Amino acid sequence: MPPYNPLQKFGLNSVTAAFSRKQDGNMSLCYGDVPGSPENRKKFLAAIGIDYRDLICAKQVHGKNIEYVTEENKGRGALDYDSSFTDTDGFVTDKKGLPIAILTADCLSVFIYDPLRPAVAILHAGWRGTEKNICAEGIRVMRERFGSRPQSLLAGFGPSIRSCCFEVEKDFKSNFPFGLIERSGRIFMDIALINRRQLAGCGVKEENIFDPKVCTFSDNDNYFSFRKEAKNAGRLISVIMLK
Repeated sequence: MPPYNPLQKFGLNSVTAAFSRKQDGNMSLCYGDVPGSPENRKKFLAAIGIDYRDLICAKQVHGKNIEYVTEENKGRGALDYDSSFTDTDGFVTDKKGLPIAILTADCLSVFIYDPLRPAVAILHAGWRGTEKNICAEGIRVMRERFGSRPQSLLAGFGPSIRSCCFEVEKDFKSNFPFGLIERSGRIFMDIALINRRQLAGCGVKEENIFDPKVCTFSDNDNYFSFRKEAKNAGRLISVIMLK
């Protein structure tokens, strides 16, 4: 099965974007079964034309810090976790051949491409990052750094836990004015819908946002889910690179 490209509907040739599946193996160097992770990364990334040694990764903390990276950062977090960017949940770059990535196991990955600059971003949007509106922060950074125009941006989502399975506490109602669904007295969160509306609120066109609607919890055979597997959960990788 070829890697899934969340930007494929836009028919792009100048950007590589993909997220892995469980069958591709654990991609984390610190969570789940890690000994095989470097080889898993190597095989998966080679299939989309990326050298796994060039990868740029983060020590994600569910915040909204987004780093601009250049060639001098190539390889940070590729071969060892300690060299990853600390306290970071997203990257932006306008440099070609620079693969930026985040790792997830229920959280939402957000891919953004500016075809005019060109430039790319990858964001880690768990519920905490979503509450902090990391999508708006990512677009703010792209506007300030690259002069990006929101109406020209293209966005895609990776797999995440969906509203069918993402039960949250009732006090979440005070944190999120929309995107919460009540069923039989229980509250469920639609994290993809919230991020979609946050992107649209920044000026991204609805037709320029693609959601594959994959639930990591209900489709745990194909995707890692922390809620279902707890400490045994590996991590999926979401990666984007300008060609």
